[in-house]
Amino acid sequence: MQRRFSMIVRGTKDEMGKALYAEAQIERRESMKRTPVDLGPLRASHTVFPPKGAGDIVTVDIAVGGPSASYAVIVHEDLDAQHTTGQAKFLESTLRESAPHMAARVGKRIDLQKLVGGS
Repeated sequence: MQRRFSMIVRGTKDEMGKALYAEAQIERRESMKRTPVDLGPLRASHTVFPPKGAGDIVTVDIAVGGPSASYAVIVHEDLDAQHTTGQAKFLESTLRESAPHMAARVGKRIDLQKLVGGS
């Protein structure tokens, strides 16, 4: 029984990681739509990293910027800038709007039958 429980816990973390990763992809696409565009490197720089686990915690990171768009923080934080396309706080606003619904959406993605060995 202990071994079975350990397998379920490990499987739960795996399923949680997959669900979080899928949701992060949705957030990435939405934040890209809100990203100001001049030549395009900033919008193209949105990246979702694979799930990481530490103890009971599973995380997925979304990053914007990098070598091709090192100015990402400036564009994200400048509330006074006038953009013909997109807006400041493009990633933050997306995540804040999704936050109240995220747990339910992630929960729906987790396959409980798979975890407990049902068919």
